[in-house]
This record gives sequence, C-alpha cells and structure tokens, in this order.
Amino acid sequence: MNAMVSLRHDEASRRYVIAAQPAFEAAQEAATRLAGLLITAELGRSRHLLDLPSREAAHARLAEAREHHARLVPSGLALHFHHHLSRAIDRLEAAFAAADAERAGRFGAPDPLPPLRAAWADMEAASRALPGFETIDFKRSCCAMHRQEPTTTDLGGTHVGLFDLDS
Repeated sequence: MNAMVSLRHDEASRRYVIAAQPAFEAAQEAATRLAGLLITAELGRSRHLLDLPSREAAHARLAEAREHHARLVPSGLALHFHHHLSRAIDRLEAAFAAADAERAGRFGAPDPLPPLRAAWADMEAASRALPGFETIDFKRSCCAMHRQEPTTTDLGGTHVGLFDLDS
C-alpha cells in the first residue's frame, strides 16, 4: 500500500505530516544556508567568512528544527520519515560543529562537507518516505554545472558542481 493511500485513512499520519513541516523546512533551510556559507568561504579562501550573520541565522534554523522535531510523535506510517529527519538534524549539528572548529582554526578540524552531504541524503530519503516534503535536486540545478566529458563542440574544461551535495 503506498503512503498516499494510507494517509487518506490515517488521521495520525496526516496530523504528523502537518506538524513535521516546520521541522523539515527549518532543517532544509539550515542545510542550504550552511552549504552556501561553505561555498562562499571556499571561494573567498577564508574561514572567517563563516562568521557572517547568516551563519547565526542558519544555526538558529537548525535549533528550530531540533525543537520542532522533539515535539513530534510519529505514527507508524511516519516512522521511516521521522528516522531520516532525526538523522539529518544530527548530521547537520555535526556539520555545524565541524564548521565551527574550522572557523576557530583548530588543528585537524573535521571537514564539514561530509556530514552536510550525509544530512542532505537523509533529507532526500525523508522526502521520499512521506508525501508533502520536497528537497531541491541540485543535480539538475542551473548552478550544478554537471560534470561532463569535453566534446569536440565543447570549448574545453570540465564542468564541476559548485553546490554538489550529492557527489
């Protein structure tokens, strides 16, 4: 039985989907803001760019996601989604901690990108687990600049993803 048909007959799952929207949206925004900050810091070759007020806004959205998530009571149908959302939030917290360590210039600071990619993978998995939750597919975005082998009609160069959380 697919999730959409089940939701029509499962009031608890419908309530969960509505209640989970703020947590999902806050986590998604925190992830995209952190990714943008990491790109900006990389392009500017300065970890101090992570001090921008938008870092605080991104972290505040993550705190909102955690707060909303803590109040959710998943129905049986929502357990898989809930699991992935929980992991995404945990992994986003790890990505922020790594970015903070990098910003502080700590020797051996972990790279924030792997936990951010893992968090995004969980966001995508969550979005497939229940209807009503969508993620942005950066593989098909205009800024992804898909990796391609140069052809004779190409003017040269390899196209790499500036915002490729999926690689």
